[in-house]
Amino acid sequence: MTAIEMEGCIDRITAPELKRDLMSKLETVRHLRLDLSQVTWIDSAGLASLVQLMAEARRRGGDLIVEAASDGVVKMLRLARLEDLFPVEAVENRA
Repeated sequence: MTAIEMEGCIDRITAPELKRDLMSKLETVRHLRLDLSQVTWIDSAGLASLVQLMAEARRRGGDLIVEAASDGVVKMLRLARLEDLFPVEAVENRA
């Protein structure tokens, strides 16, 4: 399991590079654990990147786990109805 801490915004500007970087990590590891506690904002492009990364990790027999999500990330996951896609504890620990 590879743990990655992220900070700042994950939006239409930053999401493509983030996705590219994490997709390349999935070539060498199967499981990614993302600490999003320092992410101040995530938009639909950021959420889409997380969903695509999870799909790719699972396609390769791994997983993507979001942990320590900031209140803003939790709010957006709920608004987009994605809290069931990501591990429940990632959302409930911040509720």
